[in-house]
Parts: sequence; C-alpha cells; structure tokens
Amino acid sequence: MKIRPLSAGLALVVLCAIATPPTVQAFSLSPAAPAEAAPPVGCTPAPANPTTDNVADYRLDTNVVAPGRWSYQSVSGDTTSLLNKGGSGAFAADEWAADLKKPEHAWFVKADGSIGTDYRSISETYTVADQADGKTVHVRGSFSSPGGRFRVLLAHDGDSAKVAGPFTELYTYSGKAASFDLNLVAAKGDDILFVSDQVSTWWVPGKLKASITTELAPETAPVTATPGPGAVMSGTTVRLASSTPDACITYTTDGTDPAASTTAQPYTAPIAITADTDLKAVAGATGDAPSVVADLPFVLEEPFRAFAGENQGTQTGLVAGMQWDRMDFDWGSVEPKKGQIDQAALAEYVRQFTLAKAHGITILPVLAYTAGWAANRTGYTYDFHGKTYEYGAVTSENNGRFTRNLTVKQNGEVLSSKDVQTSIGRTPPQNPDDWKNYVKLAVDTLKPLGITYFQIWNEAYPGSGFWEGGMDQYMTDIHLPAVQVLHDNGVKAVYGGWICGAPLSEYVALLDKYKAWQGIDVFDMHYMPIGTMQTIYAAAQKRGVKDPSVWQTEIGFTTEDKFVADVYPRAFHWALSKGGNNLDRFKLLYFAEWAPDDPNAFGYNRTLRNGNSLSPKGKTLTTLAGLLRGAKAETYDNFSTTPELRPELNEALSTANGFRLDDKRVVLAIDLKRQNQADIFEDPNTGDTIHLNFGEPTMSVTFRNVGNVKSLERVDLYGNRTPLRWKSVGRNQVQVEVPIIDPDETVKALNQTENEDVFYLSLQQN
Repeated sequence: MKIRPLSAGLALVVLCAIATPPTVQAFSLSPAAPAEAAPPVGCTPAPANPTTDNVADYRLDTNVVAPGRWSYQSVSGDTTSLLNKGGSGAFAADEWAADLKKPEHAWFVKADGSIGTDYRSISETYTVADQADGKTVHVRGSFSSPGGRFRVLLAHDGDSAKVAGPFTELYTYSGKAASFDLNLVAAKGDDILFVSDQVSTWWVPGKLKASITTELAPETAPVTATPGPGAVMSGTTVRLASSTPDACITYTTDGTDPAASTTAQPYTAPIAITADTDLKAVAGATGDAPSVVADLPFVLEEPFRAFAGENQGTQTGLVAGMQWDRMDFDWGSVEPKKGQIDQAALAEYVRQFTLAKAHGITILPVLAYTAGWAANRTGYTYDFHGKTYEYGAVTSENNGRFTRNLTVKQNGEVLSSKDVQTSIGRTPPQNPDDWKNYVKLAVDTLKPLGITYFQIWNEAYPGSGFWEGGMDQYMTDIHLPAVQVLHDNGVKAVYGGWICGAPLSEYVALLDKYKAWQGIDVFDMHYMPIGTMQTIYAAAQKRGVKDPSVWQTEIGFTTEDKFVADVYPRAFHWALSKGGNNLDRFKLLYFAEWAPDDPNAFGYNRTLRNGNSLSPKGKTLTTLAGLLRGAKAETYDNFSTTPELRPELNEALSTANGFRLDDKRVVLAIDLKRQNQADIFEDPNTGDTIHLNFGEPTMSVTFRNVGNVKSLERVDLYGNRTPLRWKSVGRNQVQVEVPIIDPDETVKALNQTENEDVFYLSLQQN
C-alpha cells in the first residue's frame, strides 16, 4: 500500500433534505453482441528467454548472486551487501535485513515482492544470464513507493557471482510511481539494480514489477483484447489476439499465470464476461519465445459501482469494486516553466489513467493548482462579504509561499494592514490565458484515454485553504475560461466542489450572477447533507437544466463508522428515483481511501482503509456494494414496515430504502434512530415505542410483488447473514418478523456506539 497525500478538500471537513415521491425507475445495461474469433493454430514455442519476475521468484531460501537470479541488497555508494533472510517474531516468515538481530531496521523485503527502507538505498538486483552475453536486454516494468527516488543502475563487473560498482545510471525518477522501458547490450556478469532510497515513510513499502528478456529468440507479440480491459457490460464477449502470425494463445480467468497454471486453457473462441474476471493470457509461436503475460482484467459495469467512488485510491482496485476515483492533474508538474511541458510527467499521468481504465476505474482529474511561475506577483483586490481585500506585490517567496501585504477595508476604512504568507499554488494566475492553455493541455492528454469529465479547481472559496482570491475572480479567471475550453473540446465540466463551510444559497447566487447554470455539466459539493443534492437539483431544473447531474466528489472523512451504511442507501435510492440510464448523473466519492494505521496519523479512522486493512467504513461499504450488485438497479417501494418507515433524505430521520436488482433480488436498507439515551425508538405515526437494546425487539416487514421467494436473510453491517422464516400473506406477498438486535457482538457494539440500528434484508427470487 502506498502513501497518498490527504490534500484535497481538508481545510473544512465537517462544518456543515428533501424527499421526493417514490417512483420505480431503473438504471440498466445491455450486453454487447458476440464477436467472431479465428480458429487456433498449432505451434511449438522456443524455450523461454532468460527472464524472471521478482515477485514470483522472491521465496528463495538463500539470497545469492547468480546468473538469471534476483538478489536483495543494501547499497552504499558503489558497495553492496546481501540482505539476510530471518529475524524473529513478526519478521521471521518473510523478512530480510542487513542485520538479522535488527530485522525491523533500515531495510526489508517482504514475500509479496514489496521492499522498504528509511532513507538508505535498497536494491532488487537481477544478474543477467551468461548466455545473454552480447545480446540485447529489454528491461521494463513499474515501481511504486511512498515517495522518494527510484533508480535503475547497471554494474559492469564481469563476475556472475558478485555485484560490484561502479554503477552506470540507466534511469532515475523522483516521486511516488515510475514506469520504465529500457534496452541495453549485455555483457557476461552484468547486474541490473533497481534501487529505492530517500524514502520519507519506510514502513509503507514500495513495490517493483519488472520483467527482463534477452533476444536469444524473438519474443511473441503480447496478447491484446478487444474490447480492451476495463469496465464492460455483463455478457460482453472478448476476443484475444497476438500480432505474431500463427501464435497460440493460452489464458486463465482466475488471475493465475497461464504459462504455468493448471486452470490454463487454449483460446478457441471469444470469452463471455459475466462476472468480474481476472483474465491473463500468454502467446507463443513456433520458434519464438513466449510473450510476456498480459494482464487483462474485466469488471462489470453496474449502477451502484458507478454511483460510488473514492479519492486517492489505487489504480488497480478500489474498495468494494467502485468504479470512480479522483486525483489532481497538477499544473506545475506538467508545465514547470511557461511553455515548457514536462513530457515525463505527462507520460506518468497517462500511465496511471490508462492503468486505472484497464481495471475498470475512471479517474476524475482535478484541474489545479496554479503553477509557481504563473501566480500573480503584482497584487490584486477583491470584495467578499462586505469587505475589500487588497493584496500587494510579492516581497519574498520561500517554501511554496508568498510574503505580501494584505490590507482589509470596510466602507473605505482600513481594518488591518499586515504582511501575510499565502500559498503560491492557490494564488490566482497572473494571466488567465496561461490557465486556459493548461486546461487545453489536460484535455489533449486525457481525452484520448476516454476521460470525459474534468473538475475545475477544488473548493475555491476564501479561507478554504485552496483559493487565495475572491469568488468573482474565481469565476472570471478560472471557472468560466475552463468551461469554455472544456466544451470547445467536447468534454464536460464539473464544478470544483462547493465547500461545506459556505451557505448553499451563496452557491446558487454565484451561479445566478454569472448565468453559469447551463455551462455546468455536474453540480458538485463537498461534505454536504445529502438533502442538499435535491436542493441543487431542483434549483438547476428551475433554471432550465432539464436533467441535472449532482455529485459530491468529497464526502465522509468522518470517525462515524456507520456513515456509509446510513447515507449511501438514502442517496442511491434518491438517484434511482430520478430515472434514466445515465449512470453518471449522481455520485458520492468518499474522501479518502487510505490513512496510516496509526492513532497519531492525520486521517486515522476517517478513511476506507487503515494501513493495509479495511476500516469499519470500508467493511460496511463492501457489504453494501455486495448487496447492491447488479447490471440493473431500480427503486423498490412496494413494501411496508411496522413501525412505518419510508425513504428519507434527512439523515436525522429513520428510514427504509428498497432496491430491486436484476429483476430477481430485493434489498431493503433499514435505519432505526434512537430517540433518547434509553435507546428508545418512537414510531412517529402510532406513538408506540420499541426498546432497541432490551429483550428481543423485532419489526414486521411485508414485501409485495415478489413471487417465488427462494430465500430471505437479515444481513448486518459486516455481511453476516441470518436466514429468516417468512409467511405468505396474499398473492406474491410475504411477511417476516425481523430481529433488530445484531447476533454478532462486534456489529452489535458498532450499532450501540452510534445510537442507531442499521441492517439489511436480502430477498432472493427463483
């Protein structure tokens, strides 16, 4: 797990409902038509080139330098020292260190292929096979880390049994992720070192994924898939091919290596994707070496997955299979000087967005923040809430901050005048045309990858920590110019997240002032009650936007462990009630995916993962996403409960929200709020009460229009299932008494802590 900075939207996190009549509307997806495939051709590949993968080869009893082998070493200047396997306690199974008495210090290598260090150099080293002498060696792969320096070095020592300097530097990258593709002519005994150092947080390991091949025999062209890997509709058929003539293809669908797995099978016909499929394939042709193994993952497009997302996740898999992520596309990184484009930085963004797409993840790029060279240094003025703010010329700059005078006036009277420090990156640009050029660069880079939504800035509001200007300045210099560029290039504009610390009425008034409603494709807010989504939806409709799209691209970042279970069913039911087949009209993106599993760390117990483990919020999201799986989702409101519950957007109220999935499953999400410290729920309609923490309280639920019921289960927040007995009470109607208290003590304690009882009913039809 790599560290991802918790940067966006944290200046105001939690500072700050309207229900619509239930209707039955659906989001559904239809499978693609089947495709044709060419018949297989018999072939006998040549022996594999001297090639290996560090993750697969890691579990070795000894760490030695030998031809065709990997070794693990500490590096100091031109001197290397082999790491030793062993240790005690938690380090005994898979830890390597320079000193077995201190396995937890300085360096480590783990069984999954990840490596870590503090600031010193650690190397995963491949010794080139002797038979590759004089041949071309192809080195390719990627490396991720918490942030530091990554280098590929070459040692010309002529000795297959040792590694020695001096080293030739082949590749260097400073940052958090790198991809490389290198060619060199090998000499006997050459060693290729993959070095990580200068890492800021060594307890969070980096990971290398590399392959090394030599041209002893031509390599079969890798397998490609049509359509390409990523999110597809259920029933889509996938064709595999290699551009090498007469190549045979072998594949697996369980994620195992097709070159060695017992589940591998020859490709003879298109493959139907009816579930999430970790497809891997290898090609071979007579006389050629086998291709590299192609990783071709497919996930099913589903309404809830498209509705739910996260911030700053991994490119290869989000919590609960969600399909949307969000990350900055940093102006200063891609254009460090005016007109000077950093092609390596652009390539890294392309790699990350492409990798995410291949795993069914769509990334929402945030267009921000001002490049250092472009920031206003001469001074500017804006009015805000009855006061005038006058920023003078910059007098000094250091560590990403300007020093300049700020004079605050009200009705012409000076209230204060003093030197202040402001963020360079959050300062308005001196020339809005520079900003427009950057937006165009972002579109030109990412649109070919299928990115169609672009978020404009993040939480632009005085005092937010993300904007050092006024709101008029934001609209005229940032928002409106970006909208023009985005729409001129056929992509969509997402408003930059209205901050929860500012009244929603200001948002409406700002858009009214600039007549901006029609130019916004997605109205976005952060950390707002979900009832405000209906407020903005109605305001947009009133102003002529026929089918508004409303997102919250940051929501959560809370210690409330039942937040997802409380909020998401309400919002998803509301979204489905609006109808239509556009899965992108409504979204909640949880902030953030990850924080360290350390009580002293920023973000601890507020994210979906704590370290390498799911947090309670991550577990509840996984449960909910599993229940709401399906290519078709619609509201299900043909039920009744005693006490009476109904869909409610107001998070302070008890609620029941029903969903029908794929015309064969019904899920009810029940949320009972306790009205006082005695754990009493009061039925607002009858006045009757239920003690939610005494005896064996139950509630009655009647399902209608549900023929051929196969099973009915109570599902708790962590996915524990309890079968229920139901009875028929009429044609296609069943009734069930549902226990309210959770049998599982952990989940029971979770519900007790937050003074509400949340659980689900899952009904399966034949």
